[in-house]
Amino acid sequence: MIIFGTNARMKTVGSGQFFCPTCRQTRDYELKHAKRYFTLYFVPLIPMGDLGEFVVCQTCGMSFKPEVLKLQPPKSQPNLADMLNSVKADLEGGQPVEYIIRDLVAAGLERDMAKTIVSNTIGERRKVCKSCGLTYAPNRDTCTECNQTLSEVTV
Repeated sequence: MIIFGTNARMKTVGSGQFFCPTCRQTRDYELKHAKRYFTLYFVPLIPMGDLGEFVVCQTCGMSFKPEVLKLQPPKSQPNLADMLNSVKADLEGGQPVEYIIRDLVAAGLERDMAKTIVSNTIGERRKVCKSCGLTYAPNRDTCTECNQTLSEVTV
């Protein structure tokens, strides 16, 4: 009895680190190249063609097309604790109240709580831009968006 067939053989042609879509982390990888061989009694004898290249994550073992090496890790989510610690500096530095509230809400804080934090930080006095409607801390004199002079209001 003669036993013959085909089998794939893989060779590692590169390695490094990449962003693994399965692990959602930067992980080590191996870039492998596969070829099909004619086998006789399970011994590879004659190469029959390329099967291509693929990337293997060394942590989870998943295989991907080589294009996965071009993926960039997602930008990190804003850290709510750091944002809360910088509210006063951001407001006094000229960032509009609406932008601070938007960013705090995007980081996971409830809108009412974000408004309360801003009010506790700079008080009820604000300056407003009559052109674009953005509000600022009372120490600001001009709008950072449209460079118009600000008017003082009480919220």
